[in-house]
Amino acid sequence: MDDPTLQLQEGGWDAAARLVLRGTLSKENIRNYTTPVLEHTLDVLEGTSSFGAAPPLLSPGLVRAVIDTANQYYDLTLIDAGSGAGWGAVQHEACVRAKLAVLSLTQNMRELDAYFESVSPLSTYSSLPLLIVLGKYDVHSQVNETNIRRRYGYKGALYTVPYSTGFMDAWNRRDVIGHVQREVRSGKEQHRKLFMPVGWAQSIRHISKAILEAAESDLRLKALERGA
Repeated sequence: MDDPTLQLQEGGWDAAARLVLRGTLSKENIRNYTTPVLEHTLDVLEGTSSFGAAPPLLSPGLVRAVIDTANQYYDLTLIDAGSGAGWGAVQHEACVRAKLAVLSLTQNMRELDAYFESVSPLSTYSSLPLLIVLGKYDVHSQVNETNIRRRYGYKGALYTVPYSTGFMDAWNRRDVIGHVQREVRSGKEQHRKLFMPVGWAQSIRHISKAILEAAESDLRLKALERGA
């Protein structure tokens, strides 16, 4: 019974998958299998404990059922589709139903070449809006936003998140939520001076706004359905 393959996950993807197979997953109970990050604001459905799991745990129908149920309960559903390796049912179903794909890259030229000069799985979904984010951004690097656009001829949405020692320290002490809340609240006016580079908190706010604007029609519809 100590064999990890025999242990049943009480929450997360595996638990939700079992409910789908039994026909009992609903918008009334899906939250019971998530981990609350911010009470009544943000819940996380943890991934499967069986990496490389074979169907039916990651079958298209099951993935579709979990996503659709989450959308019935939550105003906004965010899905981590991984690094692009092993593209499968989760990524496909997420992209088919998505209003926006957020692609996280860095200023590493090899990574940028690999994305822009090869066929991306996202190219299959030609109507899916794409937002590129450059993380740990160094404003002094030659591989800056302007040069990236020029080199690859990219004219779409591109945002940057500057490297933040404070965020990395918060990550290491496991205080990311507290750090984000403090930074966003205190940094609203901090980086509005002329010629000042966009700071960490301001960049997070810009990206959040872009995501919400992309999902605005769905959010309005859900509010109307609830009589708000």
